[in-house]
Amino acid sequence: MDTKYAARTVIYDNNNLFALIDVKNGQYFKIPGGGLEDNETSEQAAIREALEESGCEIKIIQKIGESEFIDEDKNIIHHSVCFLAEKIRQVNNSTFDDWEKSQNMKIIWLNIHQAVNLFKNAKPKDNFSQKINQRDFEFILKAKKILSL
Repeated sequence: MDTKYAARTVIYDNNNLFALIDVKNGQYFKIPGGGLEDNETSEQAAIREALEESGCEIKIIQKIGESEFIDEDKNIIHHSVCFLAEKIRQVNNSTFDDWEKSQNMKIIWLNIHQAVNLFKNAKPKDNFSQKINQRDFEFILKAKKILSL
């Protein structure tokens, strides 16, 4: 079984708003992140993915944790390392790739209570989406605890 390594980031700004990605018009939610590229560290991937998906530069505060799940359909283990990061500045708009655009992904900024409610009430339609929503919900809850919100 192959393993896909990725980095994710719970990003917050100076107004305590958090960057989430709305997928399929609210079907489920995730945090910015994606696969590691050649010779890239988890930290480097987190910074790159944050810029691509949220359009902002970030400062990593600390590692939140790691998570793994199996995509039974593709026989792949998805291993993610997640970081807590502060938004430094907005550089540009999100730049989602064609597949992400086909999923109607868009960045939204919400307070922690709104974010928790969206993750709780999401209705993913397939097993893979459910696992993504649950993984990132757990990272959001860990960030909430770290930040004492």
